[in-house]
Amino acid sequence: MKRSLRFFTFTLLILAIAASAGGQQREAGRAPISPPELVIVPTLGNDHQFNLDYTVAHLMTLLDAISPDAILISDYTEWLRRDCPWNAASPETHVALGYARERSLPIFGTSTRPNNTYDENVKFAKEYREKYPDAQSVRGGFRSRLDSTTAVIAQEYSFVGTGESRSPEVLINRVFPSKIKEWNQQQRDAATTRSKQIADEFERLVASNSSYHRWAIVIWWGHALFVEDALRGRGRVRVVPTSNYLPLKPEALEKRMDYKNTAWILSGILDEWYGMWAPQVFAGERIAALLTKLKAFAPKNPVTEFLEARWLMQNRNYKAAEPILERPVDTAGDAKFPFPLNGKWIRPPWSSVRDKAKLNLAFVYDYKGERDKALKLYRELLELGDRLNEEARAAGYTYDDIRFVIESYTKTPYTGMPDEAFRHFPLTAKVPACAPDSLRK
Repeated sequence: MKRSLRFFTFTLLILAIAASAGGQQREAGRAPISPPELVIVPTLGNDHQFNLDYTVAHLMTLLDAISPDAILISDYTEWLRRDCPWNAASPETHVALGYARERSLPIFGTSTRPNNTYDENVKFAKEYREKYPDAQSVRGGFRSRLDSTTAVIAQEYSFVGTGESRSPEVLINRVFPSKIKEWNQQQRDAATTRSKQIADEFERLVASNSSYHRWAIVIWWGHALFVEDALRGRGRVRVVPTSNYLPLKPEALEKRMDYKNTAWILSGILDEWYGMWAPQVFAGERIAALLTKLKAFAPKNPVTEFLEARWLMQNRNYKAAEPILERPVDTAGDAKFPFPLNGKWIRPPWSSVRDKAKLNLAFVYDYKGERDKALKLYRELLELGDRLNEEARAAGYTYDDIRFVIESYTKTPYTGMPDEAFRHFPLTAKVPACAPDSLRK
C-alpha cells in the first residue's frame, strides 16, 4: 500500500514537471505581443479647401487605407462623445468624427475638457465686438492679414496656371519638412511643447484602451511631425509612416468623391469669405470640372442649383444666377446641405438651402439696383430670429453673429465687391444645445 502511494505520488510529480516544462516551452515559443501601431495623418487644418489635391475626400480615403481601430484628434473627448466638436469650424474635425461614426470607431480628443469657460468666451466676444463694431473697423484690422494669407494660398495651394501638384505624398515627403526648416526657434519651441502634450495624452489613452491596436492621429501638419519625433523617441508604440499608405488608389479616391463630398469641396471654394475676397486664387477650370461632376450626380438638386448660382456670381454673371436661385427659393422646402456645417466653409453657416438661396437672391437684387426686392428678402430672413445664429458655432461657446450680418444688409446694400468679406467677422457667445451637461454654465 505504501509502495503504491509512493508510486502514485512520484507519477504526479513527474506529470507536474512535464506540464511545467511543456508550459515553459509553449511560453518560449509564443510570439511576443506587438506594441500598438500609430499612423500620424498630417492635415492642412482649416485650409483643405484651398488644395484640390488634398481635399476632405482625400483625407477620408487616406483613413480608409489606414483602417484604424481608434482615432485621436485635436479636440475634447467629452464634446466628441456628444457629436459636438469644440473646434466646430475645422473641416478635418468633421472628417474624423464622421469617419469614426461611419465605422463605429472610438474617437478621442487630445484633451478631456477645455480650460476656458463660458464666461471667458462671453468676455472675448464682447471685447472683440468693441474693437470691431462694424465692417469698416474689421477692414482696417484684417485687410493686410487677409491679403497676406491670400498670397500664401495662391503660392502654396492653388498654383493657378502652374499645374504643380500638392498631393498628400508630396506634402508629407517634401513640402512639410521644408516648411518646418524655415520656422524660427519660437515656433519650434511652441510646436515641441504642444506635441509633447499630445504624445503624453496618446500614451495615456493607449494604456487605458489596450484592445485598440492601430491608432490614427489626425492632426495639423505643424504638430504632426513633432508628435512623431516625440513618440519615436519613447519607443512605446510602433510609428508607421503615413507614406506607407500613399499614393492613394484612384478608384478608392473616386469612391469618396461622392455627391456629399463634391458639394462640400465646392462650398469651401464658392461660399466662404476667401472666395468673396479673392476668388482668383482658386483654379477655375478645376472648379468647373467639380461642378460638372456634381450636376452629373443630381442636376436638379437644390444644392447643385445653389452652388451653380454661386459659381456664376463669383464670375460676375448675376443675370444668369437669378433664375437659378429663384428655383430653390420657391421649391427647396426643407432641403438641407448634405455635408457637415462649419463657419469656415459656408457663409453664413445655415443648413437650409432655401434660406441660403434667399439671401443670395437678395444679393442679386441689390447688385441690379432693385433695393426694395432685396430688402423684402433680408427682412424675411430676420424674422427667423435666433435661428439665424443657431448653426453658426465657430468654436466652443463662440458663435459668428449672423443676425448682425443680415441687419447690415438692410442698412448698406450688397455690392458684390471683395469688401463684402468684412461683414462676416462679428462674434457672440452662447452655450450650444449639444454641449456636455457637465460643461454647461
